[in-house]
Amino acid sequence: MSQILQRMDQARMSGLHRRLAWAAGLGIFLDGYDLVIIGVALVQLHSLWHLASNQIGWLGSAALAGSFVGALAGGRIADRLGRKAIYIIDLATFFVAAMLCGLSWNIDSLVIFRFLLGVGIGADYPLSATYMAEFIPARQRGAVITWAFGLWMVGAIVAGLVGYVFLYDAANGWRWMFILGALPALLVVYLRGTLPESPRWYLRHNQPEAAAAVVARLDPTITPDQMERILAQEKMVLPRKKMPLGRLFKPPYLRATLLVCLPWFLMDAVGYYLTVYTPLVLSHLGFRTHHAQVLGSAILNASFIIGYVPLALWVDRIGRIWPQILGFLGGGAALLAVALAAMHPDTGAVSPAGPVFSGSVLTIIFGSMLAAQIANSFGPGSTTYLLASEVYPTDLRATGHGFATAFSRLGAVISTFFLPAVARRMGTPHFLMLLAVLSACGGVLTWLFRVETARCPLEQEETVAERSAPTANPR
Repeated sequence: MSQILQRMDQARMSGLHRRLAWAAGLGIFLDGYDLVIIGVALVQLHSLWHLASNQIGWLGSAALAGSFVGALAGGRIADRLGRKAIYIIDLATFFVAAMLCGLSWNIDSLVIFRFLLGVGIGADYPLSATYMAEFIPARQRGAVITWAFGLWMVGAIVAGLVGYVFLYDAANGWRWMFILGALPALLVVYLRGTLPESPRWYLRHNQPEAAAAVVARLDPTITPDQMERILAQEKMVLPRKKMPLGRLFKPPYLRATLLVCLPWFLMDAVGYYLTVYTPLVLSHLGFRTHHAQVLGSAILNASFIIGYVPLALWVDRIGRIWPQILGFLGGGAALLAVALAAMHPDTGAVSPAGPVFSGSVLTIIFGSMLAAQIANSFGPGSTTYLLASEVYPTDLRATGHGFATAFSRLGAVISTFFLPAVARRMGTPHFLMLLAVLSACGGVLTWLFRVETARCPLEQEETVAERSAPTANPR
């Protein structure tokens, strides 16, 4: 193994490590803010613009469709031209598009700007994950990436609070919701401009001196003499053709691709519907006023921390696979409980707005939705993102994560564009049962294609044999 990579994996966490984690995490924060804020803005836009159901679907899925494009392109560019090549451009794209969303003049313009915003977000996903994974020491990698990814939910919580405040501005509140979300992107662009390129990428492109200079910043204890000896032992990497996208679907990476794509697809199919349309779902479950729906949504988003904190603390000890399996299965069981409770409205109450539930049934419904959120936050809500950054070699890491992100966004687009119509046809209780089944399937697929990566050095070179499910404790 490269001496430079060994020093990186064994280094202590430094100020530079923390700065790059914040730079990545704040980009993820913006994604969380954006996803939730569109659900709150739809509460106002539905009335202001008299939106039809298909228009709501377009608005809900436009950014996700853009994210599909951005993830595929961003990952490939990052593997070919470097991690920093578009690490700033993607956030600049987000900033401009978010400002334009706030200035939209009709449904068509807002859909276009939301798509462009999604391109920036989609490109940032594989870049942020790859960037963190390639810098953080092996023993802390899972925890740091999980903590950083948790800023997604912080963004979602902030969006709920901002949306709650601006609901009082019935005419232009939705504009300020978008514009305020753009402002943090300026800080992220500045912060990222001070960060170095990945040493792993430098090594794969035969630039050991550049890699060593970055490692010296990460580990100031390395003396100049030690660095000279390390460079003297560094072997040049034989040049080879760039790995095509199709390499993801052949041994030794097919198993990893199935692991990071299929469960993530199902997680987004279930999770994005429940996140984007939480206010609307709550309206069908007995929450009548807009403020009650938005406040309930904010509480559900805030509950993410209950599962997320234990995962961040333990993920490098217990691994990635079991939390993901338990999260999928626990979330499915909780959604099933919501569905069963929703089948028992108060027969003595009548409301033209829909079924009315007793206080005890509402408690069960909301408590079960909280349980589903906590289960997701302890498992697939974070582990899907983490696994995709660890299972591929350097030449394929950003490409693989980008493809997994794009594939998951197909699930998100289906969730936000098609599932509302399915929900109307099936009715809320039976539709929640469908979501419960999809969540359980995510747990089964994780078990079938499991590859544990906890505390293992990242793969720098392409392997020659198909990886199998590990049975030993992770290193």
